[in-house]
Amino acid sequence: MARDTTRRRFLTVAGTGALGAVAGCGGNNETTTADTPTDTEAASSGDSTDGSGTDTDGSTSQETTQSGGTLQMMADGSVQTLDPINAKGSGAGYNQYNQQLMAFPDGHYPPEPALATGYELSEDGRTYTFTLREDVTFHDGSEFTAADVVYSYRRLAESPNSRNKDDIVGETLTIDHEKDPSLSEPTDEETLADVVPGSLAVEAVDDYTVEITLASPFEYTLFQIAGGAFAIIPENSVGDIEGYDGEYAYNEFFSTQGDGPMFAAAGPFQVEDWEKGSQITLSAFPDYYGGEPDLDAITFTVVSSGNTRLQRFANGNADILESVPTASFNPNNVSIDREEGNQATGSYDLDNGTTVNYGEIPALTTEYIVFNTLKVPLAVRRAFAYAMNQHDIAQNVYKGTGKPAYHIVPPAAYPTFEEGQSGADAYDRHAENGYQSNTDFAADGYPYGYGETRLEDARAVMEAADYGQDNRFEVTATTITGNSGYQRVFTRLQSKLRSAYIDMEIVEAEFGTIISKAISGEMAVFGLGDGMEYPGPQNFLRFLHGQNPSNQFTRWGAEGSYATEQYRQTARESWDTNYAADGTTRADHNEAFQTVEEMNWASVQELPFVHPVSQRFWHDDVDVEMYGVMENQAFDDTTIQR
Repeated sequence: MARDTTRRRFLTVAGTGALGAVAGCGGNNETTTADTPTDTEAASSGDSTDGSGTDTDGSTSQETTQSGGTLQMMADGSVQTLDPINAKGSGAGYNQYNQQLMAFPDGHYPPEPALATGYELSEDGRTYTFTLREDVTFHDGSEFTAADVVYSYRRLAESPNSRNKDDIVGETLTIDHEKDPSLSEPTDEETLADVVPGSLAVEAVDDYTVEITLASPFEYTLFQIAGGAFAIIPENSVGDIEGYDGEYAYNEFFSTQGDGPMFAAAGPFQVEDWEKGSQITLSAFPDYYGGEPDLDAITFTVVSSGNTRLQRFANGNADILESVPTASFNPNNVSIDREEGNQATGSYDLDNGTTVNYGEIPALTTEYIVFNTLKVPLAVRRAFAYAMNQHDIAQNVYKGTGKPAYHIVPPAAYPTFEEGQSGADAYDRHAENGYQSNTDFAADGYPYGYGETRLEDARAVMEAADYGQDNRFEVTATTITGNSGYQRVFTRLQSKLRSAYIDMEIVEAEFGTIISKAISGEMAVFGLGDGMEYPGPQNFLRFLHGQNPSNQFTRWGAEGSYATEQYRQTARESWDTNYAADGTTRADHNEAFQTVEEMNWASVQELPFVHPVSQRFWHDDVDVEMYGVMENQAFDDTTIQR
């Protein structure tokens, strides 16, 4: 299904699957729990065939493989910046030109060393000592050292250009640091912008050793630093943090100002040419530490319309298609030849008679409607919830490929409460009948109708707030340009909401524009999706318990917002007591996660509607593996046979 994801679509978009042990390459190991089989086995198929002339990854076997050529890809939105700490949702090709200390090989987890060769973890679980590769060259010819890691991590935490500070000094992964409230407004409370320059506990022990000290242990540390915001660039590239004057002006390095982009990183491909708004071309980097890629180049052409992307692919003008418009997908055209773990591959028959390769994997993603609570009253938000039928959306908009969404956390990552229980079981039982509920509001399960539309209740909640035929609520909902799934969800709601005294106008905007406007608080209602960077509930729920509301898309709890303080205090107290406090257990954490989900039901900050399946389509002359659950795959070993 066509979809876009917020927070960092260009960084990591994860899928369902289980966690096994996250093995340390040095001394100690981090471990996590699993509730479905891991997908790492799916990466082991290599070039084997099943004896029928078809590769086990679903592509047709060829006698010869040619090196070189240009892989033709499509981007659904304009590339706005190359800066890894800033580029929320705007980085087509991101995984091709950047690299982190850890990475997900072909999108499979657990993460493995990339720019690092291994690590050791202290007994208290707080200090990671990474040994770095000594054979890495940046695209500008400079040598990679520990100083580059310190600089890149400091930019993520300290730069005014960073949109991802919560990933490094937030409430989950928190690298130790000092804060000074006087550094930013409001000066009477600490915010993410208050990091004291140079206080981040990332130290270059020597040229090829980096020590990172956390404020407290975090089980998904290796996952988080494998995310795109943690990409390493050469030290002193730009001067946007204290202690560095910068070799280039910011927009000369990361954008097209002057002779730009002068951008350099450590991925298998380098930025060759960038025509803003239309195309970005990457060329193979001959000095890549993993060996020069087989491809000569990759071109990403911006095609905002999902239907146009499908047509270009069908006509052979694109080699790979990452999802199709929901309205155009026909489940009957899918033939699955192979299933391994949660990954399935086979073929798909296009409407023009062409058969192409097909792969799918359930995504650790939630698609939802976001409400700016400074602009939309609670009664209106609840009317939206009563009007929505998630089961109908999953079946009739997403053609049965997605799961109806009643929680923000996807099923595979949902907290569990019994030994051996799957996240999906706890998810379904909580939504259906209030299993293990912590609040009266959720005692009977999802309160707005499980698998049904309740328009009488929608009208009643609006009438109780003094809305009616002579006092209607008008709102503009923004959906992603070219995304038929979101468009159809809003359209289905539009007619239903009219009977509940809500007149909704639907407008479109590019994904990057939506993110920028969400950050500035300009929109009232908008559709987005979020893909997990690591399969832990805190990845999503850290944004929904009401702390630092002015930094959140929903603004829930900000001064002047339509927020019920009782709900906010319930969420805040549970998070602080059962998750953030020292000495808490996994059971305590799960209680906090459940409570925050229930308070999102009560407050309707975000209204989830589907957990989608990720899909890929590719032509026979492209030798590429179907990605794993994390999806962020590099094409360094992809070949074209033409």
